[in-house]
Amino acid sequence: MVTPAAPGRSSRSFLTFTTWSLVALAGGLTLGIVAHESSSPLIAALGSTANVVGDLWISALQMIALPLALALTLAATAGATGSSAGSLGVRAIALFLLALTIAAVFAALATRAGLTAVDLPSGAVPSLPTMSPSPDATAAAAGPAWWQAIIPKNIFAAAARGDIFPLLLCSIVFGIAVAKLPDDQRRPLTRVFSSTSQALMTVVHWLLVVTPLGVFALSFLIAMRTGTSWASALGVYLVLRVGITILCAALLYPISVLLGATTLRAFARAVFPAQVVAVSTRSSLASLPALVEGASAHLGFAGSATSFVLPLSVSLFRIGTVMANPIKLLFLAHVYGVALRPETVAMFIATEVVFSLSAAGIPNSGGAGGGFRMIPVFVAAGIPIEGVIMLDAVETIPDIFETLTNVTGQMSVATLLTRRDARPSGVAQPIPASAEVVS
Repeated sequence: MVTPAAPGRSSRSFLTFTTWSLVALAGGLTLGIVAHESSSPLIAALGSTANVVGDLWISALQMIALPLALALTLAATAGATGSSAGSLGVRAIALFLLALTIAAVFAALATRAGLTAVDLPSGAVPSLPTMSPSPDATAAAAGPAWWQAIIPKNIFAAAARGDIFPLLLCSIVFGIAVAKLPDDQRRPLTRVFSSTSQALMTVVHWLLVVTPLGVFALSFLIAMRTGTSWASALGVYLVLRVGITILCAALLYPISVLLGATTLRAFARAVFPAQVVAVSTRSSLASLPALVEGASAHLGFAGSATSFVLPLSVSLFRIGTVMANPIKLLFLAHVYGVALRPETVAMFIATEVVFSLSAAGIPNSGGAGGGFRMIPVFVAAGIPIEGVIMLDAVETIPDIFETLTNVTGQMSVATLLTRRDARPSGVAQPIPASAEVVS
């Protein structure tokens, strides 16, 4: 069982974590920008070392995130009745679909408004050098439909790809089946699932200790590779994409406070560690351990949130990701001078919301997976394929803020879904030894 820290100690630990993480982020970005303009062998050696450290840290986070999600889900569903788990799951998915649709519409409207405010006339890019889609893009675009990925033929292959949703679905079904067993058969399995999740949470604590080191390594690599140079049109796109994404993340704070029965300070403290991991790894899946830890320590979430809603939201709810393609659509339509009909935009958004449910929470999954799968939809809307690939090539910076918004949204929907639970704001609580799902 995770032992809650005393209030004073928890506050000091948070401040220490915050300070070191921000220093690491700023230091990595600053040194990386300097390194971008340097050809020093010392800088090259530092880049190689940072690459190794960053890869190891991401691998450790991804190694623990998937088992943690499955263990927490099994503990929650096996320790609950099938009807209660189903009730919470239905409410969660209904909220996900509503929020994702609103976010996509918001992104489209904000992009249209932003384009009228910048000095980029319609049709400013009438043509681009013709580009053919890469084999990977073609394969992704012609791959299996989203509904065919819900139930995997090979769960081990799904795990290797990082497809958490089908594995989570299998865990929910298996957990509900365990919950239907007689008590003498159910209780030993429930104790195993609960003990496994608590052991994994101990590993999470260890990984959070070295978070500033991983943050420094990855932020240094990003800055070293990208530098500060941007072309004019791509610069406008990046400003719009990042600005709209950050605006959405900022709006989630008052929404969580007003509708989620919490305080601004408690919500900010709870989500900050996951945001740091998100900015560094660009992976919402890798941020799951920090989400669980923050929700338990600073919001006092019940088992229904830490053991069920958070893993489910990491699997399905990526509000930043679902905003990306509508922004691309409106921007490319503007620079190419393509007139979009309202029904075309509506169909595009509906398709994007559905596709977002099966995207993996890993770096660039929106671009390499969702983006390429959306190519036929872009083409159907009259957008040249080379424009989509051009924007896909500069995903690194927007993807950072997209993932930050994803994890903020995941904590936000968990707060809303568990608003009826008694949870004193800012008081650390342990994750229950036997997680019970409360509808």
